[in-house]
Amino acid sequence: MGPSVGGAALAVLWVTWPPLTTHAAALIDEARAMPHIRWLPLAGVSPFEIWVRHILPSTLPALLRHGMLRLPGVALALAALGFLGLGAQPPLPEWGLLLSEGIDYVERGPWTTVAPATALILTSVFAVAMAGLRRRRRNRSARARGGRLDTAAAAEDAALPV
Repeated sequence: MGPSVGGAALAVLWVTWPPLTTHAAALIDEARAMPHIRWLPLAGVSPFEIWVRHILPSTLPALLRHGMLRLPGVALALAALGFLGLGAQPPLPEWGLLLSEGIDYVERGPWTTVAPATALILTSVFAVAMAGLRRRRRNRSARARGGRLDTAAAAEDAALPV
């Protein structure tokens, strides 16, 4: 395939997909094993509705967090391949290629390497920060009581996937 953006993306994809798919399979197996989901077919719920309304909502947030946490490694791998000349070729702007082209000018113009390095760092920080954000689930009746949750709501919040 040769040194190209597509070849680098394919190489990184080939290495990074197994952990994500393994995690997805484990989450789906865990969701399907829950007692209330196993009883849904007996209540006449279609398999499509079980997937869309019960299994996907319980697995998707964890998979999105996993993907966001893997994003810095993917960006760094693509930049490393570009730096080595195995990724994007000139004149395409790519962080690794910009770093390799600017390495000769570090003493006279450090911004040539600081800019792409800062972009990589900010991408990593942003991805980790986004993975740490969670939607708050609060009970309306709890707000009416002054912000205290009852024990059932607290147990439900404790059972949410991290």
